[in-house]
Amino acid sequence: MFWRATTILAAIAASTISLVNGQAPNSIQNWKNDFATVDFKTGSNGSFSAVWNNRFGGNFVVGRGYQPARDMQVLVNYTGTFTTTGAAYLALYGWTRNPLVEYYVIESMGNHNPSDNKSATQYGCLQSDGGTYEIWQKERINAPSIEGDKTNFQQYWSVRTSRHVGGTINTGNHFRAWQAAGLKLGTQLYMDIVIEGQAGAGSANITVGTPPKTSVPNSPTPTFRSEHAPGTCNFGTTSTSRATTTTSLRTTTTQRTTTTPTTTTKRGSA
Repeated sequence: MFWRATTILAAIAASTISLVNGQAPNSIQNWKNDFATVDFKTGSNGSFSAVWNNRFGGNFVVGRGYQPARDMQVLVNYTGTFTTTGAAYLALYGWTRNPLVEYYVIESMGNHNPSDNKSATQYGCLQSDGGTYEIWQKERINAPSIEGDKTNFQQYWSVRTSRHVGGTINTGNHFRAWQAAGLKLGTQLYMDIVIEGQAGAGSANITVGTPPKTSVPNSPTPTFRSEHAPGTCNFGTTSTSRATTTTSLRTTTTQRTTTTPTTTTKRGSA
């Protein structure tokens, strides 16, 4: 299935989440495992910074966003910088319940693409937010989640094919594309702009709720795969069948989330 976000009915109005009832970011994501070394700080007006240098096995997720999340058409603005020499992601991140789903809209990454996983399946592509995203799904079995240490749930990823740092993410376009591909969502809990860091070093300074003031450069997303070919996007086709391309990713431990009205603390790895 190759889903064109531009065909979505314009009658569905979007709202800029940072301006809903004057709402500023009210969710903080702050989790790391015992092998991670990260300095995470929050500032004013939705800003946060992170500097990290993880050894092998290290994993953290930090960021800021909104809780409770909206179900569909919301525009999430962000701006800032993100650099890494290892496996790390800049993403919109969230969870739903009933069904239990962990999801990512990945805007930029280091040297590891999270769809590089032998258990992942590509469900097509999406054009939105000034770029093209591959849609991927993976089933997690007996893994830690927001519901406990040994749970079954789905992971969904929109993986941008050209990396950038800063812009507006139209969450409704991604959610509708997933659902049109048969990837169901439940009740939204929160949506945060996060840095997820695994092995390697990096730094980020991000402000959630503020769009970039100038144009944002794009660079190609890494296509290297350790076990399988990369995903494909061909908007010249009219096929509506599920893509059969699969790719693989390394296995990493995952620990997950506890939530409070203003703070969320997550687990593990994409």
